[in-house]
Amino acid sequence: MNVELARVEGKQVKNLRTIAGAFAAFLSILVMSAPASAHSQGESYVFFSITDDSLTGRFEAILSDIDRMLPIDANGDGEISEGEFTAKTPEIFDFFDARFGITNDGQALTITPDGSGILDTPQGQFGQISFIVNGLTSVPETLEVAYQPLIDADTPNHGGYGVIENNTRTGVVDNEAHIALFFKADGGAETLSTISDPWHKIFVEFVWQGVLHIWFGFDHVLFLITLLLPAVLMRQSNAWEPVSEFRDGLWNVVKIATVFTVSHSVTLSLAALGIVTLPVTLVEAIIAVSIAVVAFGNMFPIWHHRVLLIVFIFGLFHGFGFANVLEPLGLVPSAKVVGLLAFNIGVELGQIAIILVLFPILYLIRTWTAYPFLALKMGSVAIIIMAGIWIVERTAPTFWKYQQQLFAMVG
Repeated sequence: MNVELARVEGKQVKNLRTIAGAFAAFLSILVMSAPASAHSQGESYVFFSITDDSLTGRFEAILSDIDRMLPIDANGDGEISEGEFTAKTPEIFDFFDARFGITNDGQALTITPDGSGILDTPQGQFGQISFIVNGLTSVPETLEVAYQPLIDADTPNHGGYGVIENNTRTGVVDNEAHIALFFKADGGAETLSTISDPWHKIFVEFVWQGVLHIWFGFDHVLFLITLLLPAVLMRQSNAWEPVSEFRDGLWNVVKIATVFTVSHSVTLSLAALGIVTLPVTLVEAIIAVSIAVVAFGNMFPIWHHRVLLIVFIFGLFHGFGFANVLEPLGLVPSAKVVGLLAFNIGVELGQIAIILVLFPILYLIRTWTAYPFLALKMGSVAIIIMAGIWIVERTAPTFWKYQQQLFAMVG
């Protein structure tokens, strides 16, 4: 009895050491992390500066996105110089002007160019085209603004956002984070408030943004699916057997979903409040790794008894992934808690919707003889391949960048 008790206690100590080691490693990464930038790839912006009697602004987009839709690389060397950008400024202004519209009480307002430039950010070089809105003797409390994001076959998910950079009415100065408008893919008009937005508008908008992110964040969805595949099975005598009761499988799902929710909510909140941030490339790479690890665990359940620990650890990084999307959406300080809560609720609603659709299907087919082989073996192989592609895609640009820097130093 004493030998058995010692063995059990030794195993518990080993588990605690494993958890402590993982947590210490995670904390060390947090300490060494660097803050993320306000600008993001795959997005373009319309910035506004507001006073009582004037409205100015500028368009901003990654140079490569502009060049893809309006060639500005004159010598074709793959690099866009400031001279090439300046030479094409009139055409670039006309390009954005054609995708932009602003009206006051149904009356269309015109814009005129007011300079250009290039902004260097960690995410790349952004082209800037400034403008002045004409025809306003005083700026109204609301305006209708339309903008067509830079969407084409190569960037079907390109986002377009309106940002109030300066506003003398609300005290906003040099803001790059608070998103005032989420432009639709079809370029439909949105209402720009030149005074503070009501909290309920912020809440509804950020709930919807959270839902959209989990639905269109295919890596998060694949991670969730990978976790759900074995939820309708149980391990008995080193073999997978279908759960006998619906509630047993549902309880497995509830445990997984709860741990994942708690985990990613912690880091989403820490990152959104600016307390802790991680480099985007690191986060996205680890999210892809998490999918591969869980899929491997489905094929070879060597750590099946620790699945909740694995979900918790990787869920922390998924929370940073959610935060990387929430950050460019931004929030004024007075609305940050409301927006964070709403976005988190939206993520959970989107997650619940996926579970409600997928889990009953998995439960119905769990008794198929081929289910363990097709879902856990072949399905996991396909998932690992997809995750591997994502790992390469997400790390290759950074690896190539550092390799070039190393070659430059050696050369």
